[in-house]
Amino acid sequence: MTEHLAFMRTRISEVLTYRFELLFQLINPLLQLLLLAAVWRAVYAGKSDVDGVSVSTMTTYVTLSTLHTLLMHDQIVHWVEQRVRSGAVGIDLVRPIPLLRQQILSQASQVAVKVPMMAVVFPVAVVTTGLVAPAAPGLYALSTLLGWLINCCVLLLIAAVAFWTLELGGMTFLYYVVSQFLSGALVPLWFMPGWLRTAVEWLPLQATVFTPVAIYLGKDGWGGIGVQAMWLVLLGAAVVLVWRRALHRVVVQGG
Repeated sequence: MTEHLAFMRTRISEVLTYRFELLFQLINPLLQLLLLAAVWRAVYAGKSDVDGVSVSTMTTYVTLSTLHTLLMHDQIVHWVEQRVRSGAVGIDLVRPIPLLRQQILSQASQVAVKVPMMAVVFPVAVVTTGLVAPAAPGLYALSTLLGWLINCCVLLLIAAVAFWTLELGGMTFLYYVVSQFLSGALVPLWFMPGWLRTAVEWLPLQATVFTPVAIYLGKDGWGGIGVQAMWLVLLGAAVVLVWRRALHRVVVQGG
């Protein structure tokens, strides 16, 4: 346990070293929040609701989806890519903490930094867009945790590709572009065409943002939790298998 805490402290220090990047990560969701709120208010154009979704529900959705997107943003893919490319992963392999567990602790360390950032964004979000009360606070907290774990698994699977290709820039960019849409961060699944919504509802990305927010608003419940749990088990098993395989591909470069 002491080793784990020491490792997390080191990772937190590394994250805090790049203060300009942290400032950008703080400004970006604030701008996204304000722009999305303005866009959706324009879409409603004075209407009380659209397709049964009220303007207050929509602005709350925008606020929470932006906060969840900030929570899900993670540097683990970049870290793993750099460690593999430089050969520093060889040092990681001889640490007393297994390599995969190191990555999970790194992700947790980033959350420890993100929580204070969210505390700064949240009051601004409430003042500018408003926020309705949660329908089921406990269920929402559970769904948020499951969504974060699913996001961790997806990123760990992408990061593992570095052991085969050494270059993940294009893949990472494509993932973040696609995930913004499929997670429901930009457009709620409510407004998607029926066939597309059905498909997206069974994909893992929507479980990271849309499902927790929908549960907060009372538009989903244990069914959404069940889908999240299913994806967490499947993706968790895939992460273990892929990373076990990836360790056999390690080639230490540099010196």
